[in-house]
Amino acid sequence: MNKKLLYAFVAGSLLSLSSCNDFLDVTPASGFTPDYVFSSETEMKSLMTRIYSSMTEDGLYGSNLASGFNTNTDVEMSSFKNSTVNSAGSDIGCFDARPTWGTLNSTWNNLYFVINYANDFLQSVQESPLWSEEIGKEGPTETQQMYGEVKTLRAMFYLDLIRTWGDVVFVTEPTESTDDFFSRGTTNRDKILEFLIDDLIAAEPMMKYAADLDYGVERASREFCQALIGQLALYRGGWALRADKDNPTNVGYMERGDNFEYYYQIAVTYLGKVIKEGKHDLKQSFENLWMNECNWKTANDDDVIFAVPMLKSISSRFAYNIGVTIAEGNHEYGSARNYVTFCGTYIFSFDKDDLRRDMTCAPYKYDKDLNQEYDMGIAGMGAAKWSKLYMQSPLGTSSGTNTGVNNVRMRFADVLLMYAEAVNELYGPREDAQEALKRVRRRAFASSLHAEKVDTYVASLTNEQDFFQAIMNERKWEFGGEGIRKYDLARWNKYGEVIYNLYNEMINWGLVANGTVVPGIEKVPERIYYKSVPDPEHAGRTVLDIVGIDEYGPEVGRPAGYEMKEYAITWRTLNQETQQYEPASEIYWSFRGFINKNNEQMVKPTDPLRYLCPYPSKVITDHRGLIQNYYGY
Repeated sequence: MNKKLLYAFVAGSLLSLSSCNDFLDVTPASGFTPDYVFSSETEMKSLMTRIYSSMTEDGLYGSNLASGFNTNTDVEMSSFKNSTVNSAGSDIGCFDARPTWGTLNSTWNNLYFVINYANDFLQSVQESPLWSEEIGKEGPTETQQMYGEVKTLRAMFYLDLIRTWGDVVFVTEPTESTDDFFSRGTTNRDKILEFLIDDLIAAEPMMKYAADLDYGVERASREFCQALIGQLALYRGGWALRADKDNPTNVGYMERGDNFEYYYQIAVTYLGKVIKEGKHDLKQSFENLWMNECNWKTANDDDVIFAVPMLKSISSRFAYNIGVTIAEGNHEYGSARNYVTFCGTYIFSFDKDDLRRDMTCAPYKYDKDLNQEYDMGIAGMGAAKWSKLYMQSPLGTSSGTNTGVNNVRMRFADVLLMYAEAVNELYGPREDAQEALKRVRRRAFASSLHAEKVDTYVASLTNEQDFFQAIMNERKWEFGGEGIRKYDLARWNKYGEVIYNLYNEMINWGLVANGTVVPGIEKVPERIYYKSVPDPEHAGRTVLDIVGIDEYGPEVGRPAGYEMKEYAITWRTLNQETQQYEPASEIYWSFRGFINKNNEQMVKPTDPLRYLCPYPSKVITDHRGLIQNYYGY
């Protein structure tokens, strides 16, 4: 976009923006000009907020990057009942998205819009008299903070591009015209990550901590920059799906970035800074963390390190499309229609004493009178972390989306677990790695259980392999519904293995539930029993008492007065054409871009899984042959 047009657009956008969050409710002074803005910290900040306000839109962190790209894992799951490709090309859930899917193009365009804006902002700061005055000043000053802040946000945008598409177009200077941008091809993702890591290492000392920033963790702070350096380093040192340039029809191959130890050491250093500097902790309970998020309250010194600030009544689908379903009624909370569902085996993977389970998995939804109804299945369970019913100031009967609930992008728990992972990769389960894991688990269990569930559990992890498996599991339980499992599995080179095993596990659950002996599986949740009981916190409403999650198997009979729902027993059904029993269609086809009914005998757990998306059709056209699709798209 032409720079003059960009400034004109930004001025108009800022003047029209309204919000209950005054960080994003900004109005530039009259006589707005680029030279004026970049000679005043106050006006520079007003211009910077355009980046934040753009991030709240559905095309970015309001929706698409919050839930739209959560492909199937052993945590989040979408079910597909047949082998037919969706006409919109949106089958990302079964690893078969098409270049025509409109969401791909809108997300790509939105990301590059904010990247170009960030590039423009950074160059204008460097060219401003205000920046010249910064030379020799003891920092961090507000100008230095904003400069590092925008660099940090830009790095986050590029990471999301890389996690979605792999190699992408890389620009770090303002694009003066569309021709300039479209004359570029893609850059190897390793080179992009290397640049971003070095760029943030240079910017980090000039940034302020969240506690010293107005709006705290709703701005990109020094500790978020440190954490992001560590995260970028793990991606640079981790595995990724690479294109077979000689055969674009091939899915490709998994390859680890070279010199990975160097990047894991960077991760240890910068994630270690976040931990040692002690600006964040896990003081809040897991329940209170998410209750507070749904009430627009975020502590600056606890788990949340950075959250994209959303705008109540204007943006965010958290607690609407991401959370617990609520039927429309006369109540004051408004409706919600959850789109993020969990794999049917996920809730059973938790320790029954894990306090995170019931604050993560919602085996229920709400009717129009706010009574709980049963909601479990192969992929039919909501994410309990977000709910309109937690709101102390409800949004109103007619409210739908635009809840204003923030999109949490980095947590201290994530830093602790990434640090433990990186240390273990280099040095094995060293004491500091063990302590980082323990800190996460201490919050997950009642203090009376710490000796067994924390200390003894971690002490039993005596080698690198066992400790790594524990990290894999802990991240599975800690971040359910937050949409990062697919990226973790990919960088660990575990995605194909996990989906292969999950597919067969679900088939075996159906077999065992229907009386077939499967070695290694003693029992499964054949049936679930439930009844409505008075809600102890809300007179006149009911909640479900569910039996069959904590304990399950043939010995768990139907309690008196409870309704029964078949669970894993329905994972094997009668084919009306063949009159043979076979796995449910949702199992056969939900992972069809990798393993399915037609190829299950040919797929191996070491096969690469196509988790990356195709470049949008319009992108390929606009770049005039400089970009092409691989991975069999």
